Amino acid sequence: MHATNRALLNYWLSKKRDGDLPTEAAIDPTEIPQLLRDLIVYERIEPEHFRVRIVGQRVVMRIGVDPTGANIFEVFPERFKAGVMVAMNRVLDEPCAQLTTVRDRFPSGREGLVEVLRLPLSDESGRPRHIISSTAELQPPLGEVTQEAPTLLAEPVTTLFLPLASLQAG
Repeated sequence: MHATNRALLNYWLSKKRDGDLPTEAAIDPTEIPQLLRDLIVYERIEPEHFRVRIVGQRVVMRIGVDPTGANIFEVFPERFKAGVMVAMNRVLDEPCAQLTTVRDRFPSGREGLVEVLRLPLSDESGRPRHIISSTAELQPPLGEVTQEAPTLLAEPVTTLFLPLASLQAG
C-alpha cells in the first residue's frame, strides 16, 4: 500500500472505537493536513447517488474537474459507472475497505496509475453512510501536469476488498 493510503488507514484506525466504524464527525482535517490534497469524502444519498462532500486539490488537478457537491457517478465514464457504484455500495453495506488501482489517460497522451483506498464512516446514529478515500499516484502522469479533463478516468486495473477485521496499523 502506498504511504499516502497507509497514512489514511492509520488515521482511520485511530478513530475506531470499540470495534465500531469511525464517524464522519470524528474526522478532523486539521489532524491530517498532509493528506488533504489527496482526500475525497463521499456521502451516500441513495445507492445510485454518492455526493462528493470534500475533494482535495491534487485530485481536482488530476481529473480536471472539481466534483464537490456532485454525484460522483456523473464523473465516471458510463462503461465504469456500474462497477464503481457496486464497489462503493459494498464498502458501506458489508462494511469493508477497498484498495484499487485505476488508470487515467489524458488528451495530451499522458497516463497515470492511481491507487485508491476507500474506507467506510458512519453517521452519528452508527449507520455506514460516508466513505473517506485517498488517492496516491503510483505512476505519475508523464509530462507537465496541467488541468485537463481525462479522456479515460478510473479504468479499473486491480481491486481488493478487505475485511475490516484484517486492517492493521503499520
